[in-house]
Amino acid sequence: MSPGFALLGALLAAAPPTSSAIDSVADQLRAEAMSAHPEPPLAVAVQSASPALAEALGALLAARLAESGVPALVLAPGDDAPARARVAGARSLLGVRVQVGEALTAAGALRSVWRNFWAGRTPLASGPVRVLTAWAPVDPGALLLAASGTGTESLRLDDAPLIRFPLRTAALASGDLDGDGLPELAVLVGSEVVVLSAAGAPVARHALGDLPPAAAPAREPFGTLCITEGRLLVAWARAEAPVVLQLQAGQLVRGPGTGGPTVGCGPTAEPAAFVPGAARLTLTRGPEREVLWGGDVRTGHRLLLLPDGTARWSAQGNEARALRDVGAGAALVPWRGEVRVAASSAAPAPAEDRLRLVGAGGIEPSVTVPGRILQVSAAPGPGGVSALVLGVWTADGGSELRVVRGGP
Repeated sequence: MSPGFALLGALLAAAPPTSSAIDSVADQLRAEAMSAHPEPPLAVAVQSASPALAEALGALLAARLAESGVPALVLAPGDDAPARARVAGARSLLGVRVQVGEALTAAGALRSVWRNFWAGRTPLASGPVRVLTAWAPVDPGALLLAASGTGTESLRLDDAPLIRFPLRTAALASGDLDGDGLPELAVLVGSEVVVLSAAGAPVARHALGDLPPAAAPAREPFGTLCITEGRLLVAWARAEAPVVLQLQAGQLVRGPGTGGPTVGCGPTAEPAAFVPGAARLTLTRGPEREVLWGGDVRTGHRLLLLPDGTARWSAQGNEARALRDVGAGAALVPWRGEVRVAASSAAPAPAEDRLRLVGAGGIEPSVTVPGRILQVSAAPGPGGVSALVLGVWTADGGSELRVVRGGP
């Protein structure tokens, strides 16, 4: 049995008191999950705008499942939840979104996270996906837990940089490159790609200097990186064509397939093109052809960064929200049960920049960072997104990666 499941009893014993509404929703979800006969052990990941509400429902649902004979482990929500569930030893994952309106409602999906042996480094989902829903009239206990999500938050900057470079960073991405379920960091710096472990130790390098140059290369360091399905897609605004790299035996080697600049990464990414001679992008699909600093796309969320220091954030098909004072260093990140915008300031050459987390409920914790933030990437940890990694340009003409973590 994995250490995570061995600790389940202690986690459940520490679960906070709940409400009859949350009891009812947990029982409904338990009944629907049991009727699907999930393969144990089961991981439970609950997402909500209120971390307290998500934690309460997650702990209670795991306890109900355990009482029904299905060992269950509570995980933090996030796009990497299936990978973290596999690392923890789970065979199935129940992902749930809970919210409070006129009623307490929950919706989610139960799926297998078994990794097909024949799939190699690329995980394949097996078996059907079972959709689950539940609701109950709101009671004071549920309202109290939901309201606790609006409490104060803070961000803190690690004292020392993760790593320093003598040249400017041009792009930054995180993801699993070697199939071990743990993320690596990829950095485009100068004319090479550097892959780092989560602790900041260099793992592999690949020089891009031998690529044919672009007809009108960008004056500033600029490009896009995307880690998806064990491949690193590299688009550099000073090269004529993109490349695909794979990490094999500690070496970055050219791999099959094609890439290109994108806004976002993975299945939701939107293809883009470099603006000749400038550190800018334009989308290549749809009616929008405006010049962008960049942006990000996740399921249900879209962020476009405009050179005038503003941004447009659309969520779940709603009307786009205008954000002010947003620089090139900005990304969509899953944080404490919801998707937020991690954004630098729009100051052109600050001695100190400011990173803030913009949430749907107006919560905006921030932290001051020496230098200018040009790239932002989420850094998934064993319990979900545990930190943000920033590509920061420093006054000496170099750059460094800085780590920002959440406070209480």
